[in-house]
Amino acid sequence: MLHYKAFTSEQTTGDIAALEKMVNTWLVEERPLVHTMTQSPCGAGMVVSFLYEIEDERQARVAIATAEVEERISMAQPDLADALMMTLLPQMELPY
Repeated sequence: MLHYKAFTSEQTTGDIAALEKMVNTWLVEERPLVHTMTQSPCGAGMVVSFLYEIEDERQARVAIATAEVEERISMAQPDLADALMMTLLPQMELPY
């Protein structure tokens, strides 16, 4: 699930260095997986916004998806699992 977080220079009474420090502190403490970061003017100041994912949520989602794939492959016939792996391998030209 994606989350949204915004910081404004109004929070730091217009001090850009303090805004940068506040953003850096948040990044170090929360360690978000940032998908998008934008800076926008807001009056005389600015807004820095983030679209991010929490690492624990992402790891849980990947674990569930991996378990589902492994379960489907184990239930399938062995030749079907081999065929599936062949389709997942990158296509390449042979040197002959």
